[in-house]
Amino acid sequence: MKDEVLRFLSRIGVDVRFVSVVDDSILINNLRFSRFSRKREELFKKHYPSMKVVRSKIFQMICSRVSSILSSELEPHQRILIEEGDDPLLYTLYVVLEPYTRKYGVRLVTGPRFDLIACPLTLDHIIADAIEKMINGEVITGPPRGADRGRFLYPLLRVPVAWIESWLGIKIKIKDDLVQEFIGFFDEIFPQFRENMLKSLDYIQEQSVI
Repeated sequence: MKDEVLRFLSRIGVDVRFVSVVDDSILINNLRFSRFSRKREELFKKHYPSMKVVRSKIFQMICSRVSSILSSELEPHQRILIEEGDDPLLYTLYVVLEPYTRKYGVRLVTGPRFDLIACPLTLDHIIADAIEKMINGEVITGPPRGADRGRFLYPLLRVPVAWIESWLGIKIKIKDDLVQEFIGFFDEIFPQFRENMLKSLDYIQEQSVI
C-alpha cells in the first residue's frame, strides 16, 4: 500500500523526498519543495479518500531543524536504529526520518545490525541535562557521541520540545521541577539561551576543553 501511494504521488508531480508517509497520513515536510499543491491534494484524495494530508506549519518547522542536522550527519544507505515503543519522541523520530529512506536510501531498523542509533533527545532534553549537572556540581558536557553499541544520531538536537508538544497536542516532561525552574528563569532573561548554550556545548566537545 505504501509503495503504491508513493508511486501515485510521484506520478502526479509530488516530490516524495519531502513528505512522510506514515500509516494513513501524508505529512508534508516542506511545502515548496514537495510541490504538494491543493490541486494535487484534491486529485490524491479522489484516489485515496481515507488518507489524511497534514499541512502542519509547526511540523514543517521541526523538519527544517532536523534537516539542518542530518544534512551533515547522514551518508547514503546507512541503517538507522530506532527503538520500538509508544514514546511520542520515538514516533517523532520515525516520522521525521521516514523521508530519508528516499532522500538518502537509508533504512530504519529495529536491530540487530545498524550503523547509527537515533536518540530521541530534543534541544530541551540536552540543555536540561547540562543544567542538572551544573546544579549537582558535575562536569558539564554535551550529549555523548556514541557507546559500545555504535555512534549516536540526534535528529531532534535543535528542535524545541514545545514544537513537538504543539504538533502532537501533548505534554512532555523533561526533568524534575528544580531543573524546569532554572530553564524558565533563563528563558525569561535570555530568550535564545538554549541555542547559545548548545553552541557552547558543541564548542566544548569540538575543542576537547573538558
